[in-house]
Amino acid sequence: MPEPLYLLDGYSLVFRSYFAFIRKPLRNPQGRNSSAVFGFFRSLFRLFDLREPSHFAVVLDSTTPTFRHEQYADYKANREETPEELHEQIGVIEEMLDVLGVPALRVNGYEADDIMATLAERCRAEGRICYLISGDKDLLQLVGEHVKVLKPQNNDFDELDRARVYEQWSVYPEQVGDYLALMGDSSDNIPGVKGIGAKTAAKLLGDYGSLGELYDRLEELSSESQRAKLETGRESAWTSRELVKLVTDVPLEKQPADLELPSLDFSAVLPHFEREGMRSLVEEAAGRAGIDPAEARGPGDEPPGERTGARTGDSADGGRSSAGDGGSAPPGELDFGPGPPRRYQPGERPPAPAKLAEKGSYTVVDELAELDQWLARVREAGSFAFDSETDSLDALAAHPVGFSLSVEPGVACYIPLRGPDGPVLDEEAVRRRIKPVLEDGNLRLIAQNAKYDYKVLKRWGVELRSLAFDTMVAGWLLDTTANSFGLDELAKSYLNYTTVHYADLFPDQKRGTAFPAFDSVPLETAGNYAAEDADITYRLFTVFEPLLAQRGFAKLYYDLELPLVPVLAEMELCGIRIDTEMLSSYSRELEGLLETIEQEIFELCGHEFNIGSPKQLQEVLFVERKLTPIRKTKTGYSTDVTVLQELAREDPVPEKVLRHRLLSKLRSTYVDSLPRLVNSQTGRIHTHFTQTGTATGRLSSKDPNLQNIPIREEEGRRIRTAFVPEPGWVFVSADYSQIELVVLAHLSGDPGLTRAFREEKDVHSETGALIFGVSPDEVTAAQRRIAKTINFGVMYGMSSFRLSRELNIARGEAEQFIEAYFRTYPNIKTFVEKTVREAEHHGAVRTLLGRERPLPDITSRNRTVKSGAERIAVNTPIQGTAADIVKRAMLRVDRRLRQEGSGGRILLQVHDELILEVPGDEREGVEKLVGEEMAAAVELSVPLRVTVESGESWGELH
Repeated sequence: MPEPLYLLDGYSLVFRSYFAFIRKPLRNPQGRNSSAVFGFFRSLFRLFDLREPSHFAVVLDSTTPTFRHEQYADYKANREETPEELHEQIGVIEEMLDVLGVPALRVNGYEADDIMATLAERCRAEGRICYLISGDKDLLQLVGEHVKVLKPQNNDFDELDRARVYEQWSVYPEQVGDYLALMGDSSDNIPGVKGIGAKTAAKLLGDYGSLGELYDRLEELSSESQRAKLETGRESAWTSRELVKLVTDVPLEKQPADLELPSLDFSAVLPHFEREGMRSLVEEAAGRAGIDPAEARGPGDEPPGERTGARTGDSADGGRSSAGDGGSAPPGELDFGPGPPRRYQPGERPPAPAKLAEKGSYTVVDELAELDQWLARVREAGSFAFDSETDSLDALAAHPVGFSLSVEPGVACYIPLRGPDGPVLDEEAVRRRIKPVLEDGNLRLIAQNAKYDYKVLKRWGVELRSLAFDTMVAGWLLDTTANSFGLDELAKSYLNYTTVHYADLFPDQKRGTAFPAFDSVPLETAGNYAAEDADITYRLFTVFEPLLAQRGFAKLYYDLELPLVPVLAEMELCGIRIDTEMLSSYSRELEGLLETIEQEIFELCGHEFNIGSPKQLQEVLFVERKLTPIRKTKTGYSTDVTVLQELAREDPVPEKVLRHRLLSKLRSTYVDSLPRLVNSQTGRIHTHFTQTGTATGRLSSKDPNLQNIPIREEEGRRIRTAFVPEPGWVFVSADYSQIELVVLAHLSGDPGLTRAFREEKDVHSETGALIFGVSPDEVTAAQRRIAKTINFGVMYGMSSFRLSRELNIARGEAEQFIEAYFRTYPNIKTFVEKTVREAEHHGAVRTLLGRERPLPDITSRNRTVKSGAERIAVNTPIQGTAADIVKRAMLRVDRRLRQEGSGGRILLQVHDELILEVPGDEREGVEKLVGEEMAAAVELSVPLRVTVESGESWGELH
């Protein structure tokens, strides 16, 4: 018998997951709702564990109206739009499915149910079991021979066969369509027969068997009331019956046998789970990928283990010794201040004053004279909290609906521009009054997620120059391990205060329907909700400001992280231009190249097969070509990336399969998707930089992730070539040369490594010369590669086992290389050992500029866990300091550009590189300026080297 096919009703699970957390939504590190994403993949992985499907697909609804809308104009008409915060997650889920490699099916014009029905009937015809995973009643019509429904239930799935359908609904599967036609379905606006409910419909079908038989024998019905209702609703019943009838001949090319579940790329989806702050899914995916969670980062994302750790600690006097003022810190010294350190355990919070948990007093300002009074209070207080209410979560599309202010804990107001009855205060009059306050640099504005407000206000015609505190960024510095830095979570954690959630404004809202816009909320209710945002932001400020000083983060916060907020906002507003025609041409080229590789694989194997099918690939590699299996999984022998890399050493087919996978992924992830992300208003792509997503302080990019475009492959360069400046402008790139090794040389104070950098030698050749006992000129390419691998690997605590795998050498030989390396650079070994000892003593490590990372596992009795913490302990001061230096460089470059009146602007930050867009006639001046400012970002014992170049596209650089 063929292997069973599992079909998941994608949107059904998405909605179920979202509303499962409706009372207490999950939030990602950016404060956005992530309930649907988390619930979807938790259920998906649970299904994989329980059922181990070999054939599987997620089925998605049409993005266009279906034939049912043509049949019945009011079909689904009573459904309001999907909640915006849920709608945003659908794209995230589909992106993750694509990255993971899970097959997804969609046919425009048809609903997911129709596609599932079509495949179910095809399975029935070939004797294959088909499981339909959904909570949708419509699909129960299909249950029967070879077809069952799996209904999500808690952490399991309720398997529904014919008997179970009758047990739950008192009708058989073949009667479900008639049942729905009689009782109707309010969620899809299926009218049914007015006055006929579920119990009556079930009894009628029990008595008469079918809808047709019921109407043929209607005169036999003893109840005159029911007979009258059925007669009146006859046309409605048959219309409803037609609407709920499932289509079983959807024009679908895929056959059940084509839906073999491929070898899923769990390592590729790890950065996406990290971006969403879902540590449990990171650990689960890492385990499935065979990766230590401490090393679960993909290229272009956070370094290994970056989200591991506990609450931040503080020193006895809260002081910090760092290179934060541009001065030189002693090599190897990470000063924790005098006296014994104070350890903060995971989740620990300082006790909040009871008054900060009390409810506030709020006012709706509906007169301009009253607004003037509030703005006078703001100027008198000097400090104030500010928040904006808008009609969209997308800052590039949002328009203000109102603003809120607070000048002291417990007191706040809401300034509405629009309400349920239309305009409240004249928008232009409000702008004239509020603009001078927000642009007054002598006032102190406090905000939560100020980057969003900055962008909204900038588009509204106001420059936010009074920003003095961002509670989201402060909350992140104080506890990088928190699940969320949204206002609701911060209020609960630090104030013991439960805020009003947006969903609370609509208590009568039906589950699964979109929330109305904020300007539809009654003014008094809206005022309490909006003013509370400003009030809670001010309360958090009163807690966070002294706490930052107490724990020694004030300088890092005020000198580095806070000034970066407007810089990142301007970068996001500016965006970057792409050549869509170039990408379209490259897509066609890749399509041809993929076909060529396929034919080469087929010729080598002697027959065609589905390259994306793990089962068929297993057969080809391990049965036909008799290659040695490396790792077994629940569904056979693994064919993941690491396995294919090993097998490629003995056979050409795995290498070509890897090549095919790479090109397919680049084409779908970048080449085909980037043009769709161009903003229709600006004609540019606008990525989002996440400031609060990592423990080492590195910035990440998302929607799209422009830091993750491969740089080593030629294909990655081709993609980057499509990024182009405005006509008459050029790109300028400034890149730190081997910045992490420079930081290592400074921290360790090793004379050999320091000398190599000071004399501007090729560090890898110098290392190779010392390890192999030859002159630098005699170092071979292979020897330099070994030296380079060790130079960078030591920062990650690379073991001899890992080195042997990366270099394809014996483990004993790898051990000899590592020993020779530490003999060559003895101070590096001392630095590693000292850093681990200090981490054990303090429970944390710190960067040169004062960023701290707690390490609760550093004293674990589990050797594996402790080893992971030790690797993080060594890596964090290096990578974290490098990240801090890059941020400092961004601030210096931005400030200098503005001081000199340059038209140049920073567009992107990609790890150790800045990309600027510069008017052509300013090229040389900006190149000089950027090089100077980046080289002077901090003073180390080893000079920072900066490579600056320019070009007509991103791909021309480097």
